[in-house]
Amino acid sequence: MALTFKKQKDRALERLRIQGADEEIVPIISEINSFEGFFTTSSCSGRIVLICLPEIGAKREAKFVGKWHRPVTKEEVLEAIKLKSSTGVPEKGEVWLLSQSPILHVACRDLEKAKLLLNIAIASGFKYSSIKAIANAEGNGKVMVEIVSTERMDVPLGKDGVLFCSESHMDFILSKTNFMLERGKGKLKRFYHGLEEVE
Repeated sequence: MALTFKKQKDRALERLRIQGADEEIVPIISEINSFEGFFTTSSCSGRIVLICLPEIGAKREAKFVGKWHRPVTKEEVLEAIKLKSSTGVPEKGEVWLLSQSPILHVACRDLEKAKLLLNIAIASGFKYSSIKAIANAEGNGKVMVEIVSTERMDVPLGKDGVLFCSESHMDFILSKTNFMLERGKGKLKRFYHGLEEVE
């Protein structure tokens, strides 16, 4: 038997209580979850990630080298890389620096609520936001909305123990990465204020 929307929400909130969320996103997901017709299933306030993987596309084999939900310095990135190998770059695989926009997945009770949330997200600058799925099992379904923006950058830094970029190029990459992260967080603030439209 399909779970009611309320029971699905109760389960999601219990998972959130156990697993937690990054600090900056907590006020936003708390606000969304306070409304009867919504609940969050996953979230991130935006992050900068350093990963090592065998080759591009091998996501399942990726290993986190560093992860930050705030702007980072060149020294922090280089230190994170060095902790993985005495040569400065892991001896096997590719090292990538990723800047990822804020993202929220929100279950909505019905299509009207999903449209309302989607309009607030797009007006706040989350232009890639969309309805991802509509499930209506015996009237107890939900509409999933993904709130996401354009701020994303994936940059290869090195491979098989060799760092590709000079320090000046690393400075340039990180200036852009940090700018994109901050821009995404600005959109989150606008979205938070936009939630005042929800009844």
